[in-house]
Amino acid sequence: MADVGTDHGYLPVYLAQNGIARRIIATDSSAKSLETARRNAAARGVTDRIDFRVADGLAGVAAGEADTIVVAGLGGETIARIIADAPWIKECCKLILQPQTKLGELVRTLGDLGFSITDAELVSEKGRCYTVIVACS
Repeated sequence: MADVGTDHGYLPVYLAQNGIARRIIATDSSAKSLETARRNAAARGVTDRIDFRVADGLAGVAAGEADTIVVAGLGGETIARIIADAPWIKECCKLILQPQTKLGELVRTLGDLGFSITDAELVSEKGRCYTVIVACS
């Protein structure tokens, strides 16, 4: 799996600690954020299970390296751009997306690119609601 915009790396660390994903790629455009993610992984003893890459969107992930892509905590327009800029993901991937804004724009882009939304759920954390979308080609 690949976690795009990993920030602190909490998701890859959780997945590695719990044996949920065999191979994990954590990308972020910020080297500083990626260093924080590395420290979090080291503190929990899972750095050997996570490949950390400084990259914009999916630019640091090649076709066939991940079968699940997570993009969470970014604007819907940014997530839409990330997906559009990596056409290889339509061949093999499940997308798990959590846009902070512009949900409608993201949904339109998914449809335009040939993705189907297979699941969607509202989740709440600390008084805020978030939409989580699962999409496949």
